[in-house]
Amino acid sequence: MECLVCAETVSHVSVLPCGHADLCSLCTLRLRTVVNDKRCCACQTEAAEVYVARHREQEGWSPTFPKDLRRRAKSGEVHPMRGSKGVYFEEEAHRDEMDVKCALTCSVCYEKGNSNVKFNSMKALKAHLREMHGKFMCDVCLRGRQVFVTEQVLYTRSELNRHYKRGDTKGPMAEAGFKGHPTCQFCKKHFYSDQELYSHMQTKHLQCFLCKKARPNEYVYYKNLADLSNHFASAHHYCTHEDCKDKHPEERVFNSKEEFRVHYVQNHGESLSKNQRKQALQIDVNYGPMRGGQGHQGSGGGGGGGG
Repeated sequence: MECLVCAETVSHVSVLPCGHADLCSLCTLRLRTVVNDKRCCACQTEAAEVYVARHREQEGWSPTFPKDLRRRAKSGEVHPMRGSKGVYFEEEAHRDEMDVKCALTCSVCYEKGNSNVKFNSMKALKAHLREMHGKFMCDVCLRGRQVFVTEQVLYTRSELNRHYKRGDTKGPMAEAGFKGHPTCQFCKKHFYSDQELYSHMQTKHLQCFLCKKARPNEYVYYKNLADLSNHFASAHHYCTHEDCKDKHPEERVFNSKEEFRVHYVQNHGESLSKNQRKQALQIDVNYGPMRGGQGHQGSGGGGGGGG
């Protein structure tokens, strides 16, 4: 039997109340404790409890969900997982193995056969890794990579620097095609993926709505409102009149000279003469090529055409 999630051969299968038993114990615990997803992968039913049993290859055997797991746990028939409600094991030894996987355990010591090197805080684990093994975990991966702490990749200082900028040369991240954590050039902050960076840029920084409308497939951002206002002033038609100073910058920028003129006359034209107002409201017209290949540029609201 292969696990529905990791496709590895299942040694211990997770049985849910809905009757489905498609995942290995490790993937089940990862989903429940790291991702906080207690749904069945097959039918999406929420499972308050899960029973982990050794998978048997014998013909006719099929895993079943036992009744009254809490009572069975009190009598010692099944073994509840420490610190994770609703997870019960057929075998105590496998429960202990999974406890180590889910705890703040030093993976270096664990691989050397010492499974008792556990810590009460991430800070203490990081200090141990640094001082005893010269190893570091990536803080961005700790936030974004949904695996157990014992499954996080460990790096030397130089490897960690490369990891941030260009990715890994070996290991699971390299196999997945990881090329480094994208960075916000304004905040100098790393993000786990391009999607997280995009969400950050959309919520923490600004885009020019006029440029976005004209070129929807371009993603140009400005650090703050001051930088966006400078862009409005240099690239578009930005009203700097005293009466507009308290308006939001997006309320006083215009895409065309004609739009700006209309705004100016309607909102700040009290000092203009009637003739000046009329001239200000005139529209510049660019005519396309006329017959004979001649073009024409004029001012005013009239039409024109080829003869």
